[in-house]
Amino acid sequence: MAAAEKQLTMQALMDHDRVQPKFKAPKGPPTLTSSIKDRKEDGEERRPRLTSTSESQKSVNTPKPTGMNFFKLVAATRAWQRLAKRKAAQNAVSKPAIQYENTYRLEPADGAKFVPSKVEKVIKDILEARLRDFKYRAMFVKNLTTDLSNVINQRVKALGFPRYKFVCNVLIMENKNQGVEVASRCVWNPSTDNFASYTYRNATTIATAYVYGVYFE
Repeated sequence: MAAAEKQLTMQALMDHDRVQPKFKAPKGPPTLTSSIKDRKEDGEERRPRLTSTSESQKSVNTPKPTGMNFFKLVAATRAWQRLAKRKAAQNAVSKPAIQYENTYRLEPADGAKFVPSKVEKVIKDILEARLRDFKYRAMFVKNLTTDLSNVINQRVKALGFPRYKFVCNVLIMENKNQGVEVASRCVWNPSTDNFASYTYRNATTIATAYVYGVYFE
C-alpha cells in the first residue's frame, strides 16, 4: 500500500512539473572553484574542478530539501486531476454516437401487454386518496381533473408497459343520484390494445377515470 501511494505521489509531482516547469537559470561560462578541505585525510590537495555559475550558486544559496512540500503536492495533485479530466473529455467526445436499428416488432413481448386489472388498481388508489374528503365545488373541478389525469398517467407509465402510449380522461360531476351515460370509440388493434376504468363515489361527488393503452409499433 505504501509503495502504491509513493508511486502515485511521484507521478503527481512529475505531472505538476510537466504542466508548470521549474525556472532554470541560464548557464554561464565555467569558473574555477577550489574545493580544498580544511582537514586533509590523505595529506594531498584536491585539484580544482570546472563548474558552471549556476551550479556554484545552487551549492551556495540553495538549501537542500528537507522533505516533501505539502503545497507542492496539493498543486501537483490538482494539475494531475485537470489533466485526467481533460483526457476523459477528449475520449468522450471522440467516441461515436450509438445508433440502434429498428426492431420491426409489431406486437408486445410475452408478459408485456397492457393489463387492465393493474391499471384499475392504480386508478382506484389515486381517486380514493384524493377524493375521500372532497366536497364538490364547481370552481375547483377544472384544475382537479387536470391534476388527476397527470398523476394517473405518470403512475401508469411507472408500471412499465414497454412501447405503449396512454390516454387518460377524468370526469367529475356532482352526486345528485342522477343518471349519466358516457361513450367513447377508438381505432386500435384489439389483440394488443385495451383500456381500464374506475368510478369513485362519495356523498357529493362522482369521479370516473379512463386509461387507454395503445401499442406503438
